[in-house]
Amino acid sequence: MSFSINTNVASMNASLHSNSMNNGINKSLSALVSGSALNSASLNSAGLGIANQLSSHVQGLGQAIMNSNDSIGMLQVADGGLEAYNDNLERVRVLTLQASNGTMSSDDKAIIQKEIDGLLESSDDIAKSTKYNGMKLLDGTGGSSGNGTFVTQTGADGGVTQSITLGDAKVSSLVGSIDVTTPAGASSAMDSIDNAMSKISDIRSTIGSSQNQLESTIRNISVTQVNMAFAESQMRDVDFAAESANFSQQNIMSQIGSFAQSQANVNASNVLGLLR
Repeated sequence: MSFSINTNVASMNASLHSNSMNNGINKSLSALVSGSALNSASLNSAGLGIANQLSSHVQGLGQAIMNSNDSIGMLQVADGGLEAYNDNLERVRVLTLQASNGTMSSDDKAIIQKEIDGLLESSDDIAKSTKYNGMKLLDGTGGSSGNGTFVTQTGADGGVTQSITLGDAKVSSLVGSIDVTTPAGASSAMDSIDNAMSKISDIRSTIGSSQNQLESTIRNISVTQVNMAFAESQMRDVDFAAESANFSQQNIMSQIGSFAQSQANVNASNVLGLLR
């Protein structure tokens, strides 16, 4: 008569259970330490993919906000230059009216013309030297394509943009030549100056409208960014209360498994001792 004793079955079952509990403890501890419920794709591959997409979009929106703020700063610089330009033209207009008066002698008109030339030269300097980040703003050579049109990336995806054309404000393009030493020249100068001031007003109006649009875009993007960041947080961030409870449970079960394994080993040892 023969018989066999499976002395290690209970011990193996207890060991398997203990290992499973230890793996659970390690995952729970990792989540608590990192604060993330998506440390590994094996935990939730779909959730990790969605969370990463949300994170990428949130960062893209953040950059879009920075882009819009940069463009607002650029527009403010351009508007400041045009304001000084317009002040010069207002003075030129007053001088032109003065030169048109019949009481002005040729010498008087020559003096007035000299001041006008200086003001126009100053205006041309403004158009050629007003820059933002090394780019000229008012001479028609700046912008994304070098034609005076500036494009702002205002979204997290390609193609979401806002454009503004500042154009060419050089004196030769906007005002032309001014000669108030003759009645005909003074009369022609008034038309040129009025047209130039009207164009400057149009550009400044466009700048104001674009700035308001960018500010509105920033507000809308900021709300979207916050909502997306919250959605990502809901998926990625660990629930510390729930995970702490899970960790405690896994820890207790691991201790029970270790105790069961030790008892199985003791019982097996006792049985073998009886057979000696």
